[in-house]
Amino acid sequence: MGKVISIINMKGGVGKTTLSIGIADYLSEIGKKILLIDADPQFNATQAMLDCYKKEDDDSEENFYNTEILSQEKTIYRLFKLQTSMSQAYQMPEADDLIINLKENLDILCGDLNLVLVNTSSDYTLIRRIRNFIEDNLLKNKYDYIIIDCPPTLTIYTDSALMASDCYLIPNRIDKYSIVGIDSLQQAVGNLIREERIDLKCIGLVYTMVKASAKQEKLRISFESKKAVNDIDIFAAKASVVNNLTYGSSGPIPTKYKQSREDIEAISVELLKRLEDI
Repeated sequence: MGKVISIINMKGGVGKTTLSIGIADYLSEIGKKILLIDADPQFNATQAMLDCYKKEDDDSEENFYNTEILSQEKTIYRLFKLQTSMSQAYQMPEADDLIINLKENLDILCGDLNLVLVNTSSDYTLIRRIRNFIEDNLLKNKYDYIIIDCPPTLTIYTDSALMASDCYLIPNRIDKYSIVGIDSLQQAVGNLIREERIDLKCIGLVYTMVKASAKQEKLRISFESKKAVNDIDIFAAKASVVNNLTYGSSGPIPTKYKQSREDIEAISVELLKRLEDI
């Protein structure tokens, strides 16, 4: 059976999407069958992956997304569509209707800005939609790992991602306010575990955007002394600052650059080792 992993932090700008697409891309290259689910309304993971694997020489990822994905409702938003009639029950989409193949061993369920509309709903059953999609389509039998890129906010679709997951991974940038996102996340996860009686484990915390400096080391020591971090295992592997991810000609996929690829490989190897115990 495959494992479902949410990559999440309640603070933005921590390299969450970079880590998600990097791990997904690397694991697919070493022969693991991967599904990447983009549950963030900003859908940056979707844009990065389509730009890398679906853009034609005379086209763009925006055109492909609009014509091939959005216009045909092949996004995660389809999972959260509300029932519009009492006589017409919600029907779970088939996997083949939504999932897009990027390359060998790597598929994606694309993100959608329309997800922001979901959070205005009072229909609490929506938090089971990602889990039910995975279960109804037997996706754990098809994929070794399903990686969910989550938004940095508490929403119905964030809860839905966590409800579907076996574990979650926390990317964390070492800065003055990094503890705020961790504290909020742990409280939210704790509440979800108690209310829904789910078995959801934290697989660990990964430092991202690391640079060698005395100031950052001092912040790291301070961060690790906080109560909210006491029960979280911290990965030995780290992701360092790589400017190419912002400015490089190969786009924001970390596996396309030497330094960031080495970081992603080390993180992925440690992740696989930790997942053996889940």
